[in-house]
Amino acid sequence: MNKWKKILSLTLAGAMMLSLAACGGSGAGDAKEPESNGSKEASEEAESTEKVTLNILFNDTDENVEAEMEYVMEHLPERLPNVEAKLEMVPGDAQTYETKVRTMISAGGEGLDVWWERGGSWATPILESGSALPLDEYLEESGYKDKVIPSAIFTAEDGHIYSVPFNDNSYEIILYNKKIFADHNLEVPKTVSELKEVIKVLAETDIVPISVGAKDGWCAAMMLEGFAYSLDPMITEKIVKGEGKFSDEPYRTGAEIMKELLDMGAFSKNVALTGIDEALPLFETGKAAMMANGSWAVAAGAEKMGEDFGFFYYPVVNDTDLDKYGKNVAGGINKYSGMMAYAGTEHPAEAAALCEAVAELRCQYVYEEKGNPYIVYKPEVMGWKYNSEFAEPVAQLAEDMQNFEYVYGLVQDVMPTAAASAGIMQATSKFMTNTPDYTIEDYLADMDKAALEE
Repeated sequence: MNKWKKILSLTLAGAMMLSLAACGGSGAGDAKEPESNGSKEASEEAESTEKVTLNILFNDTDENVEAEMEYVMEHLPERLPNVEAKLEMVPGDAQTYETKVRTMISAGGEGLDVWWERGGSWATPILESGSALPLDEYLEESGYKDKVIPSAIFTAEDGHIYSVPFNDNSYEIILYNKKIFADHNLEVPKTVSELKEVIKVLAETDIVPISVGAKDGWCAAMMLEGFAYSLDPMITEKIVKGEGKFSDEPYRTGAEIMKELLDMGAFSKNVALTGIDEALPLFETGKAAMMANGSWAVAAGAEKMGEDFGFFYYPVVNDTDLDKYGKNVAGGINKYSGMMAYAGTEHPAEAAALCEAVAELRCQYVYEEKGNPYIVYKPEVMGWKYNSEFAEPVAQLAEDMQNFEYVYGLVQDVMPTAAASAGIMQATSKFMTNTPDYTIEDYLADMDKAALEE
């Protein structure tokens, strides 16, 4: 859809006309002339009903995002009749998009009122520079907190709310092919020792035990984190706060497990050169029995693979911790992600309302139209209905997420800086080459170094 590569302009409502009636005096002969349009009262009324123009910046990553924003722009007139919204869809990766946002802010914010922010370390310089508009006052007035789940509300250190999230709740999970497991008499592994037994069986076949897009870094980094979580679910948060290191026991043990899996042949050949775009089809076509991925892949996987599709949580490291299986899961909502408004916008109230309207409409679309229940809004409160039944794995995860005991953001998303996040992914990709000259000690040292990158 090339039209979404350009700036879109959508008029949200027709102009409202002001009518001024003549004022009658005490008698017919005392009739007064209508009050001038230049009076203070008339000017204030005209100003309050006049449409304002606001610019929206959004990252165009794929056709799904394009469809979502098409729906949002179509229905915005119903929500904000006094706003004319101009949408610019910016193609490119995260770095390209975030660079454009920062460039526009550095130039004084011209053409920028509201934008989608990735959050995490990407948002740090924006908040530190005071470039984002505090939204809590406006959200309080709209009753926002009653509409969303508690984890959707991120309060910054200064006590303000700066973003209105709409991203799905995302969690680290492992996808698996039920048919392959049944054909080989395999059970879902809930401990690392059970996982190793599954891999031993599959390694003797022509089926790849676990598909992972190690080239992109984050897929393998999530595996490492998944294992570390069963030893200390707060370890990633400790590292972010400077209270822990990757070289501490949880991640060290996770790295040792990953090394064992590499040596066992758990992954595809040249896994370090395999990206997510190659890893996903490998699993979906039945050439791999499992895949390290996130909950965002559940709905699509269930649709494509039908009853063969399933998922499970990261196995616990210690057999004695079996009762903790599926309780502590990395993920949730990326901190500070969602719609932000520029602090220098000329129309702060309307910009805040636009942030909320975009987030709300996007969630309504993915819930009602796409059958995705992993949203931050409460469907029962919003009155949203899905016309069909959720696929069993989709419904299962939606139920499970209500009972997670501890959730913290994905390791690649929560690092203090973008440079730290990039360093984590680069080191992990290198580790997945499984070469003798890059040891576990080297890997953990590089991870600790990356965490300190500014």
